[in-house]
Order: sequence, then C-alpha cells, then structure tokens
Amino acid sequence: MSVTVLHPGSSSLLRGLATRLDSPARGEAVSDTVLRTVFPDRAGDRGFVATLRRCSMENVACASGVLAGRLALTDVDAPCARDFAALVARLGIPLPELERAYRVGVERLWQEWFDLCRGSEGHGELPDLLGGSTSLLFGYVDQVLQQVVARHSEVTEEMAATSEDRRRELVLALLDGSEPTPETDAALGYRMRGTHVGLLFTGDGQREVSRALGALRERSGAWGSLLVRPDASAWFGWLGYPDRVDSGRLELLRRTAGGLDVEISIGEPGRGLAGFRRGNETARRTAGLRATLYRAPSCLCARDLRLESLLLTHPESARRFVRDELGELAGPGERSGRIRATLLASLTAGSQAKAAVELGIHENTVRMRIRAAAQELGAALSERRTELLVALRLCEALGPVDAF
Repeated sequence: MSVTVLHPGSSSLLRGLATRLDSPARGEAVSDTVLRTVFPDRAGDRGFVATLRRCSMENVACASGVLAGRLALTDVDAPCARDFAALVARLGIPLPELERAYRVGVERLWQEWFDLCRGSEGHGELPDLLGGSTSLLFGYVDQVLQQVVARHSEVTEEMAATSEDRRRELVLALLDGSEPTPETDAALGYRMRGTHVGLLFTGDGQREVSRALGALRERSGAWGSLLVRPDASAWFGWLGYPDRVDSGRLELLRRTAGGLDVEISIGEPGRGLAGFRRGNETARRTAGLRATLYRAPSCLCARDLRLESLLLTHPESARRFVRDELGELAGPGERSGRIRATLLASLTAGSQAKAAVELGIHENTVRMRIRAAAQELGAALSERRTELLVALRLCEALGPVDAF
C-alpha cells in the first residue's frame, strides 16, 4: 500500500488530532521522560525542572501547530528552548547531552502522536496519518535543534571567553607582583604550590597550542597545566609538578616539544610563586633569542641556552668577541664548520675520545681537526680554553661571522 504524504492542514482529521496533541499533559509527559532519562541528577533543582517543563510545553504546542498547518517550519521560533539550551550550557552540561534530551523527547512525543493516530484508524488509514505528519514532526525537531545548538554554542563561547579573561588578568597580576589568595587556585584551575615549568608558545591557533600543552602534560606526568594568551602573538603556559623537576624530565619535555607542530620555549623550573614567575621570565627570555639564533629549532630550552641568553643581549658585541677569539675559524666554509664542531665537542666533553663518540667519527679524525685548530689559534687553545668554549657556543648560536 502506498503512503500518502500529507501537508499541514490538508486533512480535517489530522488537524483535529494535532489539536488534541496540544495539551499541558503531553508537555509534562515529555518533560518527565527527559528528566528521568537524561537529567536524573537535576530532579531536585526546581529552576532546572521549571525551565525544562516550559521548554517541553513550548515544543509540544509548536509541533502541534506545525502538524495542524497553523505554523510553517520556516517560521518556527522557540525562545523557551533557547533559554533551556543557555541554562544547560551555563551548568556545564555538554552539547551531546542536550541533543540526547531532544532525541528522548521526540521519541516520547512521537509515541503520543502514534497512539492518537492508531486510535483514529476508523476515520483514516494509519499509513496516511503517519506518513507526512512524521516527516513534519522530525522537520520541526530539526528546526528547533538548529536554534538550540547555536544558543548552547554561543553561551559556551561567552563563558569560555569570560573565564579566559579572568584567568589572564589574574595571571598577569601574579607576574606583576600580586600575591595569591586562598581562592587563586580555584580561579585558575591550577595549583600554585609545587614546582612549575614555564612555557611560551608562538602562534595564534588555540587548538594546536592546547593540544601541544596537553601532550607535554601527559608525557611528563604533570599534575596540572595552565594556559593564557597575553597578546595576539604568543601564549603563556605552565606545567605543575608535586616534586622537583630534574634534568631527565626537562629532557623529556624538550624531546616531546621538538616533535610538536608548534614553536615552544621552555623556561627554568622553580617552586612556588617565585618559580611560577621565574619559569615565565626565562621562557620569554629564551623565546626572545629565536630571532637572533642562526638555526633556531622549534623547541628552545632555557637550560640549554643559559650562556647564550646572558651574552646575546648585544649580538654585535658577541660577534666581535667571536671574531677576536676564533679568527678565521669564525668564518663560513665547510672546513671551518667541521673544525668548530669538533673543537666544541672536545672542550665540552673534556675528552677527544668522548667527542669522537658524540660526533660519530673516528678518534684520529678528531685529533687531526684539533691539530688544525691549534695551527690557527696557537697558544689560545691551551691558555684561553674558557674563552674559546664561549666563542664556539656563540658562533654556533649566531652562525659564521663573515667579515673581520
């Protein structure tokens, strides 16, 4: 048997059935079902229950209006449904739960409608009664859900922005010298006690930055994290730990950060409020080196760049120092670069054998390059080892020095 798709108002029987559907009892039945099935923990919240009931009453009345031909789908306006969506968002109830409430509600309403249609079979064919009216009912739900989802998203975004503004203002005040209060941890969602590692993320994509912070937190075993955006070009972040942060954990952070698709600067760890401030200050100072460094990796670590951070305040003075200490070895060229790298590894490790292992070359190659360096540097290789080590570190940071 074919189904005749009915349009609103095309049947007096359908209009009569829709009028019977529009009753407070039907709205209360839908409301009670949604409350019991989706929001049982809210049964004692009288304000929530009242708002849900108004929403259900409105939906039943509007749905019956659509079925009776009094209301076109394009003219559906549901202020009570939007109010309920806003309340749900403010309570922190996620959008999927709100959408589930509508699935449960329309199931109950459809059952009510089906029972009415079945009781009227003597006046018309059941498929005819259900065919077009079912499409209209679900079309109505689709129209309302568009409004509901938009309102829930709007309120959620407003709350997130307001909360983020409060966190940013509080964080900036703490960095500027304010003292924390007993409510600070709750306001930030982050514990001020313990050890902090400050981070600075460069970029404007909140999703990417948040994902990167989450990866660092998970891999390093941090007990908390905090992220605020002080301006349009950077994000301040912190990771909190209950105990000290040793070199092994810092190395784990550095390796993890190096594999992420975000520019990150890692500050020095520190405890309490002083550590919170120090972590941010050293992360910012380290990030400031990025424009000066010859080959800056995506992750910069303050502990790896302490010397460079101290000496690169005036890059031109640093370049002069490099030229004075290294002579022609400071210049460009593959040979000079190999000798510098070998000399740096040897002076850092304190052993030519260890330098060979680190560089992955034969120990005789190390000796040969050290002899070449001695020919260029003369007595400085033995008498100015500290100055040479500093000059080599600076040259690695700044790149070859072209002119003398």
